[in-house]
Amino acid sequence: MAKEYVCLGIDISRTGLKIALADPSQKKIFKVDSLPASGDPLADTSIYASALSSWIRSNVQSKFESIAVSFPAGYGLIRTVEIPKEAKNATDYVQWEFSSAVETGKAGEILKIANAEKSDDYELDIAFYPNEKKAERATVTALKRKFIDSFCSPDVEKNGLRPACLTADIIATLNLLEVTEGLGSTVKCILKADDHSVIAVWGDGSGPLAIRTAEPSAEAIIKILESGFSQFSKAKRVVKFCGELTANKDFTDELIKQAAGLPQGIKISVWDAVSKFSLEKHGNFSKLSECIAAVGVTLNCV
Repeated sequence: MAKEYVCLGIDISRTGLKIALADPSQKKIFKVDSLPASGDPLADTSIYASALSSWIRSNVQSKFESIAVSFPAGYGLIRTVEIPKEAKNATDYVQWEFSSAVETGKAGEILKIANAEKSDDYELDIAFYPNEKKAERATVTALKRKFIDSFCSPDVEKNGLRPACLTADIIATLNLLEVTEGLGSTVKCILKADDHSVIAVWGDGSGPLAIRTAEPSAEAIIKILESGFSQFSKAKRVVKFCGELTANKDFTDELIKQAAGLPQGIKISVWDAVSKFSLEKHGNFSKLSECIAAVGVTLNCV
């Protein structure tokens, strides 16, 4: 039997932590949980460290190998970049394109957030499709360096809670969908709705194709879903719904009802099961739909 490689996946929001203890290599989930915080762990990583260390003491008996963290996509910058055939080096081209976009104030055209004054303020994570050697396009996730540096603070380091990687939540969920169900040339939609942020992504095997953000209301969510599906008219009007708001039954029922009642109905399904992953026997997985990004980010530990 292969040795377990247990990873702790954390999805951070402004109000708390969503946690998944999993072995991504063997595709097994041991535990999930939703943990409220005493403040905003995105703004103060000592809150992250305190809440997580307390949870680990009470819930984790054996050693885990690494920690992976996902964050709200709106907390950084996400861009899709088409790479011209004449580009000699894909990485150099993407870095140049991002720097140009930031300096000209266009870096927030996908997500409406403030730009840094300089591109050097950001650390880039680049995913190439189909691969780096034959790159046709790339997805760039950029975080401010001061945010990344905060996870190296004394409070985080002394508790051994420094993450091995930081990934945007919507990328973590799309990666999970690719691993569990496959994407290929089929465009699929994921909706992640938290108490303070909502984001929808349309993607296929080549990565994210379109991203929309909204306020956390049923009406605003319906609007961005209709906008996205109008861009992909051949895609099935089906949405996998995850995030904090799935715990709100009244909100979820109303959203599903409104989407289904559209002239061209949209079917929204709560993402409360993960195919190809086994679940620990006798575990409580009632909060799995809230913790999908936490499960997805553990795939970065493989």
